[in-house]
This record gives sequence, C-alpha cells and structure tokens, in this order.
Amino acid sequence: MQCPKCKGLMFSEKYYDYVRSFYAWKCTGCGELLDPTILSNRARRHNFLIG
Repeated sequence: MQCPKCKGLMFSEKYYDYVRSFYAWKCTGCGELLDPTILSNRARRHNFLIG
C-alpha cells in the first residue's frame, strides 16, 4: 500500500485499545496512520464540506 500523504511504503500493524485490538496501516516515511474509523471520519468530513 502507498501512503496518500507522502507516497511512502505502508505496512499493517496491530494496535490495542482498552476493549479491542485492531489493525491499521502505518507509513514508514511520515508516520501516517490509517484504519477504517479514520477513513470514514475523513470521508464524512469531506462530504460535509462539499455540501
């Protein structure tokens, strides 16, 4: 996977919350972190700004 921010290499990493564990993509170059929740929030905000 390629980072949308810096076009660097991304890898899957496991993270732990208080209740659950989940996987997210992390960029080796800039440290950008993406998971389904982050992506849906960004899409919702983008749709809100467009109209």
